[in-house]
Order: sequence, then C-alpha cells, then structure tokens
Amino acid sequence: MTLLSRATIILTATIFGIARAQTCPSNDNGQCDFEPTNPYSCGTDYNCAYKNRCLAEAAGFDVEADCCQAPMPSSCGMISSPLLCGSKQCPYANECIASLAGYDSSQCTAPPPTCPVGDKDCEGEPANPYTCGPNKCAYKTVCDAQSAGFDLGADCCQDTRSNTACTADIASVSCGPPGGKQCSYSNQCLADSAGYNSNQCCNAVPDGIFCTADFKPVECGSIPCVYSNQCQADAAGATDCCAQVPEGVACTADSTPVTCGSEQCGYSNQCLADAAGYSSDQCCNAVPNDVACAVIYEPVTCGPSSCVYSSQCEADAAGATECCRQPVTEGCSMNYAPILCGKDSCSYENECVAEKSGFDPDSCVPDPNAPAQPETTGLTLFPTATPPGISTLAGGGTPSGSNSLLVTIGLLVSSAAAVLGMMMM
Repeated sequence: MTLLSRATIILTATIFGIARAQTCPSNDNGQCDFEPTNPYSCGTDYNCAYKNRCLAEAAGFDVEADCCQAPMPSSCGMISSPLLCGSKQCPYANECIASLAGYDSSQCTAPPPTCPVGDKDCEGEPANPYTCGPNKCAYKTVCDAQSAGFDLGADCCQDTRSNTACTADIASVSCGPPGGKQCSYSNQCLADSAGYNSNQCCNAVPDGIFCTADFKPVECGSIPCVYSNQCQADAAGATDCCAQVPEGVACTADSTPVTCGSEQCGYSNQCLADAAGYSSDQCCNAVPNDVACAVIYEPVTCGPSSCVYSSQCEADAAGATECCRQPVTEGCSMNYAPILCGKDSCSYENECVAEKSGFDPDSCVPDPNAPAQPETTGLTLFPTATPPGISTLAGGGTPSGSNSLLVTIGLLVSSAAAVLGMMMM
C-alpha cells in the first residue's frame, strides 16, 4: 500500500501556527513495495508523510537534509510532552517517540507553548471540539481550528463526543495511517466516538512497561501496527507479528516468495527472510497467486522443513521437493509393519495405509530404521478421522464453502465404505 499514490495539496501549519500551502510530491512506480515500513516526514514543516525511506527518496527528498524519521506513536504511551529534536528541529509528541527516532534528551527541547488564534468570528458555530498541533491546542469548533491555520485532516484530532457512553477502562489506542498523523485515545470506544474504527487503530504500549531499547521493529496484525521490538508488541497485546527486514540489507529483487514461522510471515525471497531472522528450515516456498489447482484436499508434507500443502499440485507450483502424501488411515488396521514407498521413501504404518495414501504396496519395501513395534492386543482399526480444517502452511488454493463440504462428505463416505468392507471380510 502506498501512502501517497499521487501528488496532493494540503494546507499545513507549522509548530508555531504559521500556515502555508505545500505540495507533497510522489514518484511511486512500485519500486518500493517490498521495502520495510520505516516512516519519514519530509518537506516544509515535515508534513509530507512517506511509508519508508525509499518512497521519500523517490519523491526527490534528501532524507538526511529534508526529512525526519517518524516512528509509529503506537509504540509509546499516551504522555503528551512535545519536543523539537536535532539540528533539523524534528517534532515529536514525547521523549519516547524521539528516542525511537534516535535522539536522546540532550538533543531535544520543548517548543514554545504557543497556540495560534484566528481572527474569524466563529460565534454561533456548532460545538465540535478538536485538539490540534504538537502543542495540543484545543478549539471548540471546526471554525476556530481552521481560523487558527490548522488543517483538520493533517494537524488535528477530533475530541470524543461529550455524550459518548464509554467505560473508564484504560486500554490506550493510537489511530491513523502508518507514518501519518496519529490520534491517541484511552480506549477503542472513545476512538470510535471520535470517528475511527478498530481497523484504523493500534494498541498502545502501556505506561510503565519495561522493554530493552533494541530496535528490531515488528509489524503486527492486518493494519499493520508497528512496534520497535517484540517486547513492546507483546506488552500492547498485539498478535500475528512479523519481523521487519532491516534497512540497508543487500538482497536481489528476485520474487520467490516464502512464508516463515508459526505466524506465516511473508517475504519476497529467502534472502529477505534471513535478514528478518528466519533461517531456511523455518520457511516454506509460497504457492504463487496465479496457480490454478483443482479444489481437492490431499495434503502432502515436503522437504526438511515439513512444509504442508493442500495437494501435490500446490506443492509442485511452489517448487517443493521430497513430498509425501499424508497418511490416509481410515478403514485400515493398526497392524505395525512400517514400509517405505516412492522415490522419496515416504513412510507408512502398513501396506493398507500406503495403498490408501496412493502407493502400490508391491512397490514398497520394509523400513529398516523403523522403531520397535509397540505393544498391541488383537486387531484394532484406526479411528475414523474427522476431516481436518482446510489450511496450507504455505498459502494458496484451499477448499472453502460448498467445495469444502463436498470434500468432507467424500472423506466420510470413503471411510464408511472401507469399514463396511472390513466387516464383510
């Protein structure tokens, strides 16, 4: 997703309330799509927001001279104590956010506590309070805020409506687009009242949480919410977190997507996954989006990473090797006579299981490395399996809806027929 897909004209206000018109350039041709999220604010008063350094540079800015790093405020608490930092006087809401941008307290000063006042007569305008600018200037109406030179969309946060019935629970959230203006509220109910929804808000890290200062950013959830490290993400209650690729990593532009770890984090290639902290044995080749495989659930497990795909077709499309069909045990006895089948030496409990899993038992050989036979008494059938949830570790075509129902019915019918056949023998 690109924050600035086209040039936009916005009315901006400086820290001191001096308004001027500014054009935010963009030259996004997709070359920055796979760059890690690391927001920058550039230009006059740093009001042009870019999702990452690549987009800022593509727009023609000298990042070192014209931009300020803009960490996600969701990584810090609700304390408002505006600071101007460094020789560029980069504005930050508090010391925590300034530290994420690489500044310490000795490099920052508090801005003048100035709240501009316009000269327009706003008497009689409907009450609709806003808080604007880094100094948290309060205005009773839209008219007052705009007369003071603020752009409501770029500089202000709407206050919670006075008649909102919300609990006093403190579960702080920070709302707004990645790299853009963030508005903080004590809980999601208050954020909703101000016009946001849960898809626009991130859980804030509670005050008093102790985490190391390690900057190893992670993206969490579908928004995504960005935190400076996994400790802060955990403290905020964020889930589905994936490590970002550090800036400056030298990888090719090859697109051979992989998914890694229990959260199935996606990266464009293994080099980027390695840079994010995942080794090859933690990753699986992803199924390309344009692959058309039949809607059939015959799962296979492939390679040393035990990557699971919904069918051999998907595994082939992903370039997976050393694949074995997962054992189909319905209707087979638990007779322990392990055998190896196929060119990949797929292991099965006995000939019946091998045959139901798609192999000719006559082509299989006894498994010389099988563990000792477990103790059993009499002839015991494998339990009839409940069809598993349809999922694929590496992503890609999985049955859903009516197709899933057909697969489920087919498995149940096959199981019943097999058991009936055993009873008639």
